[in-house]
Amino acid sequence: MTTLAVILARGGSKGIPGKNRRPFCGTPLVEWCLRAAMNANHIDSVLLSSDDDQILAIGSSLGCAVHKRKPEDATDTASSEQSLMAALSEHESGQDAQIVLMVQPTSPFTSSKDFDLSLEKFEQGNYDSMLAVVNDHSFTWILQEDDSATPSYDPKNRPMRQSNSNQRKETGAFYITKRSILERERCRLGGRIGCYTMPDYGAIDIDEEFDWLMAETIAEKLGLEPEALL
Repeated sequence: MTTLAVILARGGSKGIPGKNRRPFCGTPLVEWCLRAAMNANHIDSVLLSSDDDQILAIGSSLGCAVHKRKPEDATDTASSEQSLMAALSEHESGQDAQIVLMVQPTSPFTSSKDFDLSLEKFEQGNYDSMLAVVNDHSFTWILQEDDSATPSYDPKNRPMRQSNSNQRKETGAFYITKRSILERERCRLGGRIGCYTMPDYGAIDIDEEFDWLMAETIAEKLGLEPEALL
């Protein structure tokens, strides 16, 4: 089945203006995921969708297919699914795609290995959709309308952190969906859903300046760099 990776990269951002084209460790943020997707063995083609000409120019310079998003598909209220479906229907590279990866450009540490391993698991497990996750041993609480809080566990029988070994946190780094499920459900997740567990630093999602600082620090400490195009 034909597999297409779609990177949705808006030009605007309230938390960090122009973050997708801003240099992250010397390379535009959006270029990190573009290089990883273009290097993946199990991805047939990569499409960059944006309303921003500078971002599209970055994709074109790498030899990536680009899609100019319509204004109504690039608003703060437009869902990712809306933008994704528009890209698939409006660009020729989306016409024959049967497996779709929706890739988040604000997760710079997703590697081509992550894409390949997740796609292998997706096929072998006969999944309809899949999401990227990290291990999560935290204890979560939900705030109610009256500002009281409800725990996700029994405080009288507080479990050991290690006992939460099956708990996962959604990273948003990428999603894999069968085209048929995406069109039927109008949602990135549906049918038989699987998880692909990334390294803990894969949970980084750059939304605010603090996230940027933390991500650059991690990249420098671990010696992480954008992948060289093969």
